[in-house]
Amino acid sequence: MIDWVSLTFNSLWVLGAAVILAALSHASYEAKRRGERLRARLNGPAFQVWLSVGLVLVSLSLALIGPRWWERVLWSLLCGMSLWQLWTAWRVWRVERD
Repeated sequence: MIDWVSLTFNSLWVLGAAVILAALSHASYEAKRRGERLRARLNGPAFQVWLSVGLVLVSLSLALIGPRWWERVLWSLLCGMSLWQLWTAWRVWRVERD
């Protein structure tokens, strides 16, 4: 029998890792295309937004599947910090786009 809840929670961290890797790959491509340093692209708000989305998904997944209470608390704290980073990076990104 398939444990759908466990499958869903575990798929969140896989999706989060995929988002982080895709954002890193896209930032590397854009840096090469524009002749910029990769560090400049990674410091930009567009990359920070997608990195934060990936970190939220990974930490949320691990908070949901953590076997011990203290692990769940630590992953939840990381999820909260990633949400804060997402919020601040999104606000900067929105201002830059306008």
